[in-house]
Amino acid sequence: MILLLANLVESLSKVVGVLSLSPVEVVLRVVLALIGATLLYLGYKNVLEPLIMVPLGIGMVVANLSFVVGVGNPHVNVDPSSFQYNLIYWLQPFYSLMFSNGLIACLVFFGIGSITDITFLMARPFTSFILAAFAELGTVLTLPLAVAAGFEPRHAAAIALIGGADGPIVLYSSLKLAKEYFIAINVVGYLYLSLLYIFQKKLDELTIPRRLMATYMDPRELPKISPKEKLLFSVVVSALLSLLFPHASPLILSFFAGVIVKEAAISRYVKMLDEVVLSVSTFLLALVLGTLTTADVLVNPAVGLILLLGITALFLSSIGGSIGGLIVYYLSKGRINPLLGPAAVSCVPTTAKISHKLAMEVNPKNYLITFAMGPNVAGVITTAIIASVYLALFAP
Repeated sequence: MILLLANLVESLSKVVGVLSLSPVEVVLRVVLALIGATLLYLGYKNVLEPLIMVPLGIGMVVANLSFVVGVGNPHVNVDPSSFQYNLIYWLQPFYSLMFSNGLIACLVFFGIGSITDITFLMARPFTSFILAAFAELGTVLTLPLAVAAGFEPRHAAAIALIGGADGPIVLYSSLKLAKEYFIAINVVGYLYLSLLYIFQKKLDELTIPRRLMATYMDPRELPKISPKEKLLFSVVVSALLSLLFPHASPLILSFFAGVIVKEAAISRYVKMLDEVVLSVSTFLLALVLGTLTTADVLVNPAVGLILLLGITALFLSSIGGSIGGLIVYYLSKGRINPLLGPAAVSCVPTTAKISHKLAMEVNPKNYLITFAMGPNVAGVITTAIIASVYLALFAP
């Protein structure tokens, strides 16, 4: 009878693979599946970014409950070194050909560039880059904090880049600097970026006086910049940045190629990059990342530290942006709204939208989005520059 029961359990564990795992791992997988379901629901309710959280959440739910004996995760293997994996795991070709070399990050940047307006960046480049520099506070200060917490400098650099609030750059850099923590860093990074709508607005309200948020900036004061000038600017800046910071050149090229296509008014390419490339790459990024987020990967105790350091980096960057915004406000004698500072935290265009909405709540006449996109785009560039420096210094 006992032998029959043992054979029954063994047969059942082959069918329902999760039953073959230790009780601790089963519990961890169930917990992660519940977390995934929660993220999916919050994305569905638009509490978190649905474009990321819906595919990420369903990926976490399914991958943590679908264990195959002898195969493991039936969707993707975290090790891309064997070509045979591409014949076994259905998502492996996407991971091997788009994640391991950073292509997925560049594809996202193509799409972001094609929908980005650089008018204010060109109109007031000095102001935009000053604000962007302040908004990199977390990217800079979290590096020594992570080293002090016990991470190697290259791992610390990848974690610190969460403070740049730029998902593709975090993805690209962590693949080069911290493959061991790639999944944890990116799940943490994208989770926190989805939470920006909640905590950055609160931080802005705590750090910037409400009367200063009402500062009116007249869009009619912006100079007229032709598409030809924007196109020339994009070519020159992308070439110069690639010369000075070659490690970030793939990201720089991708972003400015999207901008150039937009300003050249090649409507078919703009539509392709926005509606197809950006949509498909974002969906695959989130889905593959979700299916990689399983208990066996996240059991490392360092994940808790990455959670803490990631939120620290973003908080410091948001506060740095507010400090920069207040300084520029007083230097301009009250002509520049200090909410442009937090907009320089380079989650395009999320942080610019947050500043815009908050400015309109305080002063309904204040159409700030046109101005906020300047430091927002400058933040993308400064984050790419810092990533290039970190890659040059710490890449193995």
